Amino acid sequence: MKLRGPIAVFGAGGFVGVNLLQTLREQRSDVIGYSQAPARSWRLRQAKIPTTCLEKIDLLQPAQLARTLARHRPQTVFNLAAYGAYAKQKDIAKIHATNFLSTVNCLELLKRRGFAAYLHAGSQSEYGLNAAGPREDAELVPNSHYAVSKTAAYYLMKYYGKVERLPVAHVRLYSVYGPWEEPDRLIPTLIRAAKQKKLPQFVAADISRDFVYVDDAVAALIAVAATLQRKNYGEAFNIATGTKTTMRELAALTKELFSIPQRPAFGTMRNRGWDVRDWYGNPAKLQRTTGWKAATTLAQGLKRCYDHAGRA
Repeated sequence: MKLRGPIAVFGAGGFVGVNLLQTLREQRSDVIGYSQAPARSWRLRQAKIPTTCLEKIDLLQPAQLARTLARHRPQTVFNLAAYGAYAKQKDIAKIHATNFLSTVNCLELLKRRGFAAYLHAGSQSEYGLNAAGPREDAELVPNSHYAVSKTAAYYLMKYYGKVERLPVAHVRLYSVYGPWEEPDRLIPTLIRAAKQKKLPQFVAADISRDFVYVDDAVAALIAVAATLQRKNYGEAFNIATGTKTTMRELAALTKELFSIPQRPAFGTMRNRGWDVRDWYGNPAKLQRTTGWKAATTLAQGLKRCYDHAGRA
């Protein structure tokens, strides 16, 4: 793995973070996971991440962050820390402080000591109302505070990469799913219902998503960090399959895979405030730059989630 160490994973207690940390630990010994409360993280506990490679940190405390970076001196940094991605996370000030201001502090501290690669996790939400297969240079029309904060972070990466020439990149994650996802999200809810030979409530049948299995997302993160070159400093990359899957298609696939007799009831779940109908990505730039391509079909991913739920 062509990543300069030590390697830091901020947001290690989160869904994508714990999967990335676990994958990196399988190949490297110089990996540290940072979390606001590692001792209370059910994901870190279930993934059996040893406490020796975990560090407690609050990114909203600049002095604490400075001490931590000075002690560990990471060379490759994956920043997956975020707040506001879930409907229950409504503190607007905390959304912007976590997703933008803490990023400024982190980059300013890192650049004093030097680093090899910094990857910042953005979101498909940055495209907002312009969400139907956009390229990375398409207009961003964020339609939530979370999306605004992630868009601001993208322009921050663009500044540090293009103006200050720092080795940074921004990745826009689409609908990542898999082991240790937040239990109240769509796919975990779907799998729990499937275990009972049922279907969950759905939003409108034509609402679409671009579902990316977490192993593929992790491979993409590593690929971007490992291949980051000066010409790509400050660039954004879509981590997406490029496949548009409607709720109607998802329900039909679930019924077929798990032999569920129930008919889906669309429109029984209220759309979230930021939901748009066509929400899928364009991964061409990522594929062209790194050679990455999603390897897991939705059917394969759902089966893996089903099997993992039986072991958890």
